[in-house]
Amino acid sequence: MRLSTVLGIKKTTTMTARFLTLGVIISGLLSLGFGVVTFYGLSTGTFVISMNEEATQKGIQMSTDKSFEKGTSRLYVDPEEQSNETTYDHIDIEGAVNANGLFTQKTEDYVAYSFYIRNVGFEMINLLYTVNINDVTLSLDEYIRIMIIVQRVDTDLPRTQTMYMKPDPVDSPIDKYPERMPEAKMFLSSNYQRDPIISESVDKFQVNSILKFTVFMWIEGYDTTPNMERGSIKIDMKFSIRNAA
Repeated sequence: MRLSTVLGIKKTTTMTARFLTLGVIISGLLSLGFGVVTFYGLSTGTFVISMNEEATQKGIQMSTDKSFEKGTSRLYVDPEEQSNETTYDHIDIEGAVNANGLFTQKTEDYVAYSFYIRNVGFEMINLLYTVNINDVTLSLDEYIRIMIIVQRVDTDLPRTQTMYMKPDPVDSPIDKYPERMPEAKMFLSSNYQRDPIISESVDKFQVNSILKFTVFMWIEGYDTTPNMERGSIKIDMKFSIRNAA
């Protein structure tokens, strides 16, 4: 779906992101290493989640199903081609959250992937996760949105849902986004070689508890310009144990 048509935004023909390559790497480290999720180009890459032996020995498991009947140390996903932008209102959040693994909405272009983490070790931990930009071209970081939803499975605790973005330029219109757009947390740093753009934690992750992560990534249609055509970005997500202060 052309977001410019829906929103009534006038764009040049180069505004199509038909040749846009979105390359994403999500990697995780738990203890010395948790796992690696690789996402190189929505049209050509494979999304791989892997867990190393040490993390397995510490009792941290992952799966795309809640029962962990298909628990594995490696998951593969072949995503569909990314060809256009979208916006928050067009994303089927509930559909993605209620699904397992890769969720696809035929009328929209975004990435949504759900997976579970279970603690079957011997101690409660604080789980830290960070997101990093490893490489970006044509300022695609200015248009990318990342949203992370975390649920504590089988509890009455509310899920957390946070959208992240790079701060807009100072000369951007204050009414650039519709009021229904949720307020985003700004990327923590623009020094991508050194600092993460996102750093959050899930505290008191109890033994025998399960977390469900749903990660969304999309090109925000209210931000895009003709200059982003053929832009690319590589992102990783790392999990580690946060030591108590």
